Amino acid sequence: MAPDAYPRHLEARYLRAIQSEWHRVNLQQLRGALRPPAFELVDSEARLGGWHLPTRTISLGRSLVHRQPWGVVVEVLRHEIAHQFAHEVLGAVDESAHGEAFRQTCKRFGIDDAATGMPATTGPENRLHRRVEKLLALASSDNRNAAEAAAAEARRMMLVHNLSTPPSGYTFRHVGTPTSRVPQYWRQLASLLGKHFFVEVIWVPVFIVSRDGYGTVLELCGTPGNVEMAAWVHDWLLITAKRLWDESGSGGAAARARFFAGVMRGFHERLEAGQKKTTAEGLVWVGDPEVRRFLGRRHAATRTINYAVRTGNEEFNAGREKGRELVLNRPVTEGPGGPTRLIGKGP
Repeated sequence: MAPDAYPRHLEARYLRAIQSEWHRVNLQQLRGALRPPAFELVDSEARLGGWHLPTRTISLGRSLVHRQPWGVVVEVLRHEIAHQFAHEVLGAVDESAHGEAFRQTCKRFGIDDAATGMPATTGPENRLHRRVEKLLALASSDNRNAAEAAAAEARRMMLVHNLSTPPSGYTFRHVGTPTSRVPQYWRQLASLLGKHFFVEVIWVPVFIVSRDGYGTVLELCGTPGNVEMAAWVHDWLLITAKRLWDESGSGGAAARARFFAGVMRGFHERLEAGQKKTTAEGLVWVGDPEVRRFLGRRHAATRTINYAVRTGNEEFNAGREKGRELVLNRPVTEGPGGPTRLIGKGP
């Protein structure tokens, strides 16, 4: 897209949001260690952003802010804040741009030193996920017993891997569409991802330019492979719930939301039953304290909120029955979280 094709009337909104995000990171994570810089948007397709010490300016590419999700924009901004911190707080003005001071700053504050916002799967996780993909392909079999056995073995394989293989690093991903009000079924979905798919989940604010205000989106934190898998399950469940509603549901948006909540609850209960079987085998996942610390570095100010689940209505019960029958199969290639990749495939 040509630079003059971007809607310039939105840029004042973007710049206000970028400035606000800088202040949030500086206060919550850096404890106010930095002085505010200048901010600008530049016509650059090659570079996502830059920190310019002589003028004390953080620049972000117009193509980035106009075309990428807000979570990616924020991660690029955090990348440039790390450069600013390395220069102005640590005094590393003679190092290369991505020298030791910069890398240590990124590690300390949970910043992506590549600033792409996209996880990569490599090494043992990549090989594991190729095997999981084959099992999930079998889980789409018309033979119900064979499908359930394949899906159960895929989840068991992921559990054994997480219990036995030291993580090589952590990443994050935003999934779903930013919204001003998070529905009950999405919160239930986040809960089951956090409990059964080896990731930490957190709701984070994201700027929505069309509203000139903020909404909320779900962030997954974990190893690249676990984040990848959880993101696929997220999209698969939402797409499956919609398909089930289209096939058998009736009513308006409220009835649809209650049905979706039932599907999430029913599938959660199915996973709970599978967890009891692996627990009986001595395979118990108690979480990874390092990924919790990674999340804490990314988001210094967090709080836990408990939400009541409204049950007992007709749509919820119908969805719950459907959810109890679901068999996790091959991940979708595109869904509510945007384009995804098959397990084991590169970007």
